[in-house]
Amino acid sequence: MSIDLKKFMINENGAITVDWVVLTAAVAGLCIAFIVELRSDASNLSFLTQRYLEAQDPQAAAGGNIQD
Repeated sequence: MSIDLKKFMINENGAITVDWVVLTAAVAGLCIAFIVELRSDASNLSFLTQRYLEAQDPQAAAGGNIQD
């Protein structure tokens, strides 16, 4: 069973399937990288917001008009 190499190289059957698989894998990889980065940034922003809110004095912000 000999395969003619020239015929094999110019045959494009199935090439579009390979293109779609590679393209889909690339898009999925980019989505995963984006989600990981977004998640870490959101976590950091949440921590910074918490620290900022804990440092605030509600009574001073209200002009001293808060009754205990």
